[in-house]
Amino acid sequence: MLPPKVLDRFIEQCPAAVMVRATLERLLSPTRLDAIFTAAADQQYQRELLFSELVALMAGVATRTHQSVHAAYLDAREKLGVSATAVYGKLNRLEPGISAALIRDTAKDMATVINAMPKARRVVLPGYEVYYLDGNHLAATEHRIDELRTTRSGPLPGQTLALLDAQRDLITELVLGEDGHAQERSLLNELLPRISSKSVLVADRNFCTTGLVFGLMGGSTYFVIRQHATNLPWERKGKRRRIGRCETGVVFEQAIEVQQGNEVRTLRRITIQLDTPTEDGDPKIHIVSNLPTHVSAVKIAELYRSRWTIEGAFQIMTDVLRCEVETLGYPKAALFSFTVAVLAYNMYAVVKAALRSAHGVKAVDEKLSDYHLVHDVVMTTVGMSIAVELESWSRYAGLSLVELAAELVRLAKGVKLSRYPKKRRGPKKPPPRKSSGRGRPHVSTARILATSRGS
Repeated sequence: MLPPKVLDRFIEQCPAAVMVRATLERLLSPTRLDAIFTAAADQQYQRELLFSELVALMAGVATRTHQSVHAAYLDAREKLGVSATAVYGKLNRLEPGISAALIRDTAKDMATVINAMPKARRVVLPGYEVYYLDGNHLAATEHRIDELRTTRSGPLPGQTLALLDAQRDLITELVLGEDGHAQERSLLNELLPRISSKSVLVADRNFCTTGLVFGLMGGSTYFVIRQHATNLPWERKGKRRRIGRCETGVVFEQAIEVQQGNEVRTLRRITIQLDTPTEDGDPKIHIVSNLPTHVSAVKIAELYRSRWTIEGAFQIMTDVLRCEVETLGYPKAALFSFTVAVLAYNMYAVVKAALRSAHGVKAVDEKLSDYHLVHDVVMTTVGMSIAVELESWSRYAGLSLVELAAELVRLAKGVKLSRYPKKRRGPKKPPPRKSSGRGRPHVSTARILATSRGS
């Protein structure tokens, strides 16, 4: 075993990379990953290629350590001992239920770790656990599958629904659909039983359906959902009252009734008369909720506005990580690739929670660049995997979840946030008018600059 001072140097120079590896060692051991596969698999089985090895291989792609699945395979070929065809065959047949179980099972322990960190959780709505719901259609892939070579249309490999824990920034549930053209709402029936009672679900109008609203109320779940114009028939029950203002406009409230079969329920309808119309030109937004009246309409309006958090999570997975691999055309493979990116995002959420505990929520949320921190961790991990022997990480594998939380906070105190500053961008400027370029496909940059400068 290498002297402890080798690992200590990494702790001193890039403690965030050590935090990621320590979390990986404790929460994502190969034994545990293979156990998740065994418990969730319906028809698949493991022989030469283990599920844990597949996760490790795809993690290299998700974190952009490797530029492609084949490059990741070449790097691990001797260890895997199987052909590239076997790897792609396993990816193409991986059951979506296994991918969903991977996120659900690991997120539980990650939440426990974050709960044990002082001041790591955000307070979104005092007294309630808030979850954001959103869908994501995977981008079109290349036409590598024989059946796709006869069309110019972009082949969609699937779509997902994600449930994000607003207090901990963890994606706790993932529903995976192989039909890229299906409505997001078609996946709701699978997600509904997994939403815990007494929590608050925040969602956009795509999910505002009679079935979801009554399904949530039947499960004693609260919701804050933007009202859809046609998917939730309703009738006025009371007069609209002006309540006050939120950051984006004037807030009104009225009682409404909705009905499913013989069941009639009364809901709160909150309207925000916007100071500036939405990008779609809407001058107002209507929100329906069954939260009790002690939660003010203004607070509900602010809670709905906070749902951009889950869009930010998808943005990190797209820009910082790699959640979509254009060469993976088979739906099951593409969905598993997305799942591993979600797993990497959740690992990063644990690290950020430790940073919030050590440095404060404001310092991390407002000043920390996700891109620069993740890039530094990935680059450091490559060298750290060579310099530090596997035995040196065994001390983290035996920690309890509470002990792991304490160790991560201790390491987080050594992270210098000033190394990863978030760039503040100014207000967007309208794009200038452009000439068509018709008849003149190319221009000289030097001449344009010379004309602009008057030289």
